[in-house]
Amino acid sequence: MQTLDTSRSEEVYLRLDDIIEHADQTVHCYSRLPMRQLLRYVPSNRAEMWWLSDHETPRSIVPEPGVVLEHVSANTQRSTSLVVLEGIDWLVGRSSEASVLNMLQVLDSLAKERSFDVVVAGDSLALNPIFWARMCSLAPRMPVLTNEDDRLREPSDHDGEHDEHTEALIEETPKDEPLLIHLVNLPNVGFTQAVLARRMLQWKRMGFDLAALEPALAVSDMEKSYSIYHAVEQDITAAIDAIRLLDQRRDQLTVSERERFNYRFMALTNVTEGVEELMHLLSSR
Repeated sequence: MQTLDTSRSEEVYLRLDDIIEHADQTVHCYSRLPMRQLLRYVPSNRAEMWWLSDHETPRSIVPEPGVVLEHVSANTQRSTSLVVLEGIDWLVGRSSEASVLNMLQVLDSLAKERSFDVVVAGDSLALNPIFWARMCSLAPRMPVLTNEDDRLREPSDHDGEHDEHTEALIEETPKDEPLLIHLVNLPNVGFTQAVLARRMLQWKRMGFDLAALEPALAVSDMEKSYSIYHAVEQDITAAIDAIRLLDQRRDQLTVSERERFNYRFMALTNVTEGVEELMHLLSSR
């Protein structure tokens, strides 16, 4: 059993993507994400998914340690590779440290008895340090990816068609500013909702407003989804180049001009026109 330190459900499945992808037996995901959102990160044919919620649905589980443990026990009697349990800090808040720790101890014993792995995820900053230490002594923390490792990792599909696209151009920026990097372009071949979700997360970390890309997650036609993605990809490529130009020629622009253009490019608002306006302005200085 291992612990993943994160406050975001999305991070859990991006971090475990390869493990879930290559699991040779059933994977059970107990998530705080509703099913529709979880399907963006975990293909339905790769895992059994359960929603930790008080809402009554066919796939919901009441988020109480005893109920969760009983459900895991009942559903891992057959061949199981992995159980993912999110929101440990949330479960503690709804019950108690003692009940959650007891659940984890029983779950650890169950995993050893039935030979499956367990990853529990929670936010260390939201938990009592003493409880966190006891939890990590029972379930050691998973290795933390460095920022560079995380950004260099590109999505891969069943056939590994993206393996050759795993390099990104990294340029140093001040630590207190978002790191803007050119990620490799994603091809149409092998493009999936999971691939899209991972790329969106990378861009969101840079600070881009991805409202224009949200519709790509809502359509089932992957050709249409890729078309939307490709247009945004081109805008972001142009925006990064433009923002770098703003920095290189900052002495030729006022503070308000730099802020206005930077906001426009990060919001992906009429990027092409914005680049033309910037070039025209710089040529006149």
